[in-house]
Amino acid sequence: MLVVTDGEPTAHLADDGEAVFAWPPQPETVRATVREVDALTRFGATLNLFMLGEDPGLQRFVDAVARRSGGRVLTPSAQDLGRYVVQDYLRARQGRRAAG
Repeated sequence: MLVVTDGEPTAHLADDGEAVFAWPPQPETVRATVREVDALTRFGATLNLFMLGEDPGLQRFVDAVARRSGGRVLTPSAQDLGRYVVQDYLRARQGRRAAG
């Protein structure tokens, strides 16, 4: 799974499906984010995160999410984001093809 983020967990879906947005990030949103990362990981998804931004605290959060899911963090410039996403997608496809 490809995730493009500034690293700040500021939104999640409530139990009723309603979108909840809050800044600064709320503990409930961080917990919901981690639950979703864990669910995706159990499903077999690997999260590759494309980090836009340079805040050290947010970088630590994104790094922790990547470690938790077995994924990677890539930090392209905004100008290079498209190229990075396509290259990562093609790399993943080639890996699946070689394994199959």
